[in-house]
Amino acid sequence: MKNKNLLFILTGFTVAGLLILLQVLFIVREGDAAVVTTFGKPTRDLTEAGPYFRWPWPIQRVYRFDQRTQCFEGPYEQILTRDGKNLLISLYVGWRIMEPTPFLERVGSMEQAERNLEGLLRNYTSATLGQHPFSALVNVHAEALRFLSIEEEIKQAVQNEAETRYGIHVEYLGIRRIGLPESITTRVFERMRAERTELSERYASEGESEALRIRAEADSEREQTLARADAEAKRIRAEGEAMAAEAYRIFAEDPKLAVFLRKLDVMQDVLTNRTTLILGTDSAPFDLLQGPLDLEP
Repeated sequence: MKNKNLLFILTGFTVAGLLILLQVLFIVREGDAAVVTTFGKPTRDLTEAGPYFRWPWPIQRVYRFDQRTQCFEGPYEQILTRDGKNLLISLYVGWRIMEPTPFLERVGSMEQAERNLEGLLRNYTSATLGQHPFSALVNVHAEALRFLSIEEEIKQAVQNEAETRYGIHVEYLGIRRIGLPESITTRVFERMRAERTELSERYASEGESEALRIRAEADSEREQTLARADAEAKRIRAEGEAMAAEAYRIFAEDPKLAVFLRKLDVMQDVLTNRTTLILGTDSAPFDLLQGPLDLEP
């Protein structure tokens, strides 16, 4: 009986000890941050993982927060650009708790932090895009877009105020989606179509100009080639006429030689095709077959 009572007493003390230990011992997990308050006032920031001691409630209380980077996507907001164009835009933000105590005092929860970030995004997106034209975000020419610089401007503005007011650090920020109100979508498409038509007409004009240039160069080269050929033909003709004149002069001096050479030409033409002829040798030019002619003048 005494042994049973002793066992009950030991068990009771063990349970009581565990309960007391649970009241004074707590663990901060990896990736978490904790704030210990004493009578409601923050007294300790804990960002390293491990076990810690505290006074039991209601003296001290522990608030835990996820200190890992959180991703938040804002809703569509209608923004007015510098040139008076309406634009629908949505941004995404990566943020984390940088200072647990200011975060607890000024924000209190992760849900409230996202609501605060949504307000900052709305304000600074409107202020930043109000300094840029519509063409910096919607343009057919990639070199005219200013996405990166606009994102960086919004990030710096949001980051500065988030750190100062809420103890939140903005890791990254970017434009998630861009849309156009239905009232201006048709006008934007018409403008894009007009720009494409103008570009097409310009290319067609440039192509026609290039074709005319190539055609003119070809015509000029053809005229030059024909002129050179005509000059060469005239030169050859002149040389031939000079040689013919020289031959005529020689034939004029020796008519018998001229007749003889002419008969040879005729015989060559007649006999080239192996033609069989039956003619008398007294007929020209076959009289040459009778024997050598007297070519003396």
